[in-house]
Parts: sequence; structure tokens; C-alpha cells
Amino acid sequence: MTALAPSFVPAEDVGIRTSAAILVTLDGRYLMQLRDTGQQTFFPDTLCLFGGALEEGEDPEAGLRRELREELELEAGGIRYFTQLVYDAIYADGTIRQRYFFEVPIEPGVIDSLVLHEGAAMRLMTADDMAEESFRFVPYDFGILRMHMLLRRKDGRTTATEDSLSADRS
Repeated sequence: MTALAPSFVPAEDVGIRTSAAILVTLDGRYLMQLRDTGQQTFFPDTLCLFGGALEEGEDPEAGLRRELREELELEAGGIRYFTQLVYDAIYADGTIRQRYFFEVPIEPGVIDSLVLHEGAAMRLMTADDMAEESFRFVPYDFGILRMHMLLRRKDGRTTATEDSLSADRS
């Protein structure tokens, strides 16, 4: 299991805990889920990271591994804790949500073997693709993806397609 940063919100104050996968290829493309358009879906018909709600007492990494098996039939190899986000769900019931984000490397060849069980579609996207559709993303996932891209650039793990989301863009 990957070491997590300590939570800065007491567990009893959190309404829903979730985990999300930053599924990223070596060349910097990201596998995204297109959400369903159903009435029970928050932010319908938008792009988001794969993942979901944690079960009572479930470890965030274990929950993400379960979600990836359920949603994509993916047995994830190396998973690395990236960050967490705590926010009040003003779009829903206003309760506090805690979302854990993990980097999950994925080989492009594996994507063809995935079986989509949740969501309307999946898309492998470059930074340019994301810039073109930035208003179509779930806001909290887009912010974390942006941070992930900037840190990849800082670490020298970048591709030319990431220029469209550079910090210098106005």
C-alpha cells in the first residue's frame, strides 16, 4: 500500500470519501471516463477520472483497486498516492467530501482490453484534447489533472502536447 498524507479533516466530519485514478501513459496521455447523462449523476455528460466511493472502513488504495476492477476490469499494478482534496459538495447536499487521487501508470496497449462497466465512454486524451474540452470536465478532477501535468513537466516527464496547458497560457 502507498503511504498517504494524513487527513486534515476529522473522519467523523466527512460525509463521503472517494478515490480516483490518474490513469496516465508514459507519453503523458490520460484515460478519462465520460459520465452518463442520467438524472442521478452529478455533472452528467462530463469527463472525469475513474474511481468512486469508498466502503465503510475501506483503505483509499484498496477502494480504488476495487473500483478499477468494477468499472474497467483493470488489475492495476503500481499505484502511487498523489494528493487529496477536501471540499463541501455545494452541488449536492453540502456535506464534506474527501477525494484521494492516485497516479496509476497504464500501457496504451492495455486500454484496448478494458471493459467499460460504468459511464458512457472512455477516452485517451492528450493535454491538447483536455484544453479544448476544459469546460466539459468535472471541476475538481480537472484541477488535479492540471497539477499532475505541471508536476510531470517539472520532473522532466513531459511531452510537447502539454504546452497547451502550460502555466504561461493566458
